[in-house]
Amino acid sequence: MDYLRIWADEDGESHFEDVTLDRVVNPAERGVAELWVSPGVDVDRVQFLTVQAVDQVPAAHNAPRRQFVVFLDGWVRITTSDGETRTLPAGSVVLAEDEHGKGHVTELEPGVRRVLQIPLDSEEVLG
Repeated sequence: MDYLRIWADEDGESHFEDVTLDRVVNPAERGVAELWVSPGVDVDRVQFLTVQAVDQVPAAHNAPRRQFVVFLDGWVRITTSDGETRTLPAGSVVLAEDEHGKGHVTELEPGVRRVLQIPLDSEEVLG
């Protein structure tokens, strides 16, 4: 499982980074598929969101904290302040870390969407 990172440079410009996690392959056990396991990540909590994305007006915003965001259904379109846009399918994982600067714009497929927010433990260092 890889994820897309959104981060801000010293000038406040937000950018994307594709992150590939290291994996250890656990041999399959009887009745269990082979598992590819990443190192653990310390998190603060998990929040379950229902987003009413019917009449949305997307605007630039910053991440409120360092957090993984998992889009469980529908597509999501994210644009960073450097002008790059990515449209991601359901199931995508994003690490939002642009807590300062110009932010990014998030547009969800219209409708009622389910999202997980997983704030990182304040001491967690990734990469």
